[in-house]
Amino acid sequence: MEYNGNPLDEKPTAQLVQAGYGKRFINYCVDFLLFCMLASFMLLLLRPVYPLADKIMSRQPISFPEQMMMTFFYGLYMSLMETVLKGKSIGKFITGTRAVSLDGQPVNGQLAFLRGLIRMIPFPFEQVSALSFSVQPTTLLPPYPWHDRWSRTLVIDESKSVLPKE
Repeated sequence: MEYNGNPLDEKPTAQLVQAGYGKRFINYCVDFLLFCMLASFMLLLLRPVYPLADKIMSRQPISFPEQMMMTFFYGLYMSLMETVLKGKSIGKFITGTRAVSLDGQPVNGQLAFLRGLIRMIPFPFEQVSALSFSVQPTTLLPPYPWHDRWSRTLVIDESKSVLPKE
């Protein structure tokens, strides 16, 4: 930001630095582990009355629709987490990252829900957002998975970024 001598004319600008592969991978691992723990607890409670819970808990193979249902719940879990925590999840708290819109504003409920919906797309490589990247002949581009690209959001490194003043 340049200073022109008049503090009233200053407009704070956002400087967003995307989180790197390592932090995104840690985010995914922590959040997925917590989701699995929560899902296991819920399935344990439902086991006596819900046949699918018993099937999953006894480690029997589950069908594709049942896998899609679990993927749906993961997307819903992440949507709720990012809505309530304003673009953060437990993994993002640990790594000092946050999901923001392209202009640096915090993720609202609508964007968080959209990010969660996109996470439900059943393409395993894209679903593992920490590992998804584009390859060009000479470079690896920063991680920019579908749920960021299509919702027009970024996961930023908070220690390296400057967010706009609210």
